[in-house]
Amino acid sequence: LPPSLFRRSGVAATAVIGVLLNLGFYGLLYLATLYFQQERAYGPLATGLALLPAAVMVLVAAPLSGRLTARFGPYRPMAWGLLLGAVGFLGWLAAGPGTAYGWLLFPLVVTGLGVPMTVPAATAAIMESAPADAAGLASAVFNVARQVGNAIGVALFGTLAATGG
Repeated sequence: LPPSLFRRSGVAATAVIGVLLNLGFYGLLYLATLYFQQERAYGPLATGLALLPAAVMVLVAAPLSGRLTARFGPYRPMAWGLLLGAVGFLGWLAAGPGTAYGWLLFPLVVTGLGVPMTVPAATAAIMESAPADAAGLASAVFNVARQVGNAIGVALFGTLAATGG
């Protein structure tokens, strides 16, 4: 992995977006699972069904992101997806022991739309930013960055949950 690849601002910025995107999303998924099971006493199946709206949004957002990326380039759909994800994350601030599930549908759906809307556009952005002979390498950097974000997100959010933060 040549360090010069990260001197290209689009590669470095998109790798950071990959880390932060998955850090937030998988950290949230971890906390949402704990929330439904510990705060609301849902069993594993009920928890999976409660989280299903976020997962189903992949079926809508991923193909939509591909079409929007082809039409507008990667940066607008990526920004829209990040904005949707941020709005969805903020919606989770209302979650409490007595919050009706209907109120949680909005953050589930919006977060579920935002993340898969961002990933295809960000993949296109990082590949566009890299030299043609390093496009595959840039794509791999983005995927590794996302996996690092997964690990950090679950560890960080799990630590915050365990320590009462």
